[in-house]
Amino acid sequence: MIDKRRRRIMKITSISVQQKNKERYNIFIDEKYNFSVDEEVLARYQLMKGKTLTEADIEEIKQADMVRKGLNKAINFLSHRVRSEKEIRDYLRKQEMEPFAVDEILKKLADMDYINDVEFAELYTKTQIKTTLKGPRTIERELVEKGLTREIISQVMEEYASDTQLENATKQAMKIMKRNNKSAKKMLQQKIITDLIQKGYSSEVAKMAAIEATSELDVADEADILQKQVEKTIRKNKRYKPSIAKQKTITSLMQKGFSYDTIQSYLTENEISFEEEE
Repeated sequence: MIDKRRRRIMKITSISVQQKNKERYNIFIDEKYNFSVDEEVLARYQLMKGKTLTEADIEEIKQADMVRKGLNKAINFLSHRVRSEKEIRDYLRKQEMEPFAVDEILKKLADMDYINDVEFAELYTKTQIKTTLKGPRTIERELVEKGLTREIISQVMEEYASDTQLENATKQAMKIMKRNNKSAKKMLQQKIITDLIQKGYSSEVAKMAAIEATSELDVADEADILQKQVEKTIRKNKRYKPSIAKQKTITSLMQKGFSYDTIQSYLTENEISFEEEE
């Protein structure tokens, strides 16, 4: 049985331009405001004073207007930077677009060449490589989060050549080294390796970068670091009994990567003793 309301004929009695948006129009049915539409929808459906509409017509027009409104929002969203299809879909959902409208908007954007996940992935990857020094695994994870397929990710990650990975990892390693310049070389290298793996580099690249970054550290540098740490640690532990102070000093220095033998040799050579009080 056909819904009689959907067959009821209604007439447009007036149309007015919205004050805040000159590209949208208010449609009045029987002298009362009924709905509003984009200028493009107004022209497409040839809406004008005196035109008759059924409720089914109005529903179709409203759906078309939702698509048009969402399309305009999506294009504005894309004006800031290139986006993946998933990013646009998520954005439209947050704008409370109906599922049918989201699908139609994405199709229109693809037809207009606004959406191309391969081009997006290539540009995103190149930008991350040049500006952030992120490791390949981190970039891959971000691409997955942005909805890219494994096939596309594998394709674009070929851009991240092994020599570029090592170059970027070494730059990161140098930054890490500056923040941790109070540790022994061995401990420093381990810190660099751990941090680089967390930033998305493979353990192999991380190890090579750690060695490269610390290659200019020589015995004199490490001796200087040890001296400063010994002096600092002894001052810190002055309040303890000599035996406890010695134990705490050695433990603290070993935690910074200095070997027990190296510490003992330094203490002996510099005649630093922790004698028990009488």
